[in-house]
Amino acid sequence: MLARTPKATEMDFAAALRIPPKPAAIAEAEGAWREAVAELQAAQARHREMHRSYFGQVPGQPPSITGADVDKAGQEIAPYQQKERDAMKALEGQRAAFEAELASLKPKIDAYRNAIGTKLDELEDLIGVGVLFYAASVQANVKLPSKLPGRCQGMLQHGIAMTRKILNGTE
Repeated sequence: MLARTPKATEMDFAAALRIPPKPAAIAEAEGAWREAVAELQAAQARHREMHRSYFGQVPGQPPSITGADVDKAGQEIAPYQQKERDAMKALEGQRAAFEAELASLKPKIDAYRNAIGTKLDELEDLIGVGVLFYAASVQANVKLPSKLPGRCQGMLQHGIAMTRKILNGTE
């Protein structure tokens, strides 16, 4: 019977409520960021190892590494840090663009929510007819040939009311 009722709106929700595909640019940006992080970590590990080697040299033996070598390796970390920051900024930009695209679904979801509310109102009115019919049969002391009108009050209280609570509990 509900299938025969007119649409709450003209919007085709099955077509309108679609998750946009995640852009490949996000995966590429994530890959570039991971690569930049790996390069930064490798440069930092190289600097730490040189630092350990420098301070672990045995006095009285010819030095295998100088303090200048360690300092140079430390200074070489800065470009890797900048590359990692730039890659993260590019990734965040890609993610923000996708999140903006997802945010454009909000009006469609709101319209969907309103359409559900409208259909619940219509269903409540329809089931209310059964409640009134059952009440009239009780007052007339008539046994109806179907249990449906007697169950309408329960449908309103447990089905429609609970569905409306769920609907109202959403954003």
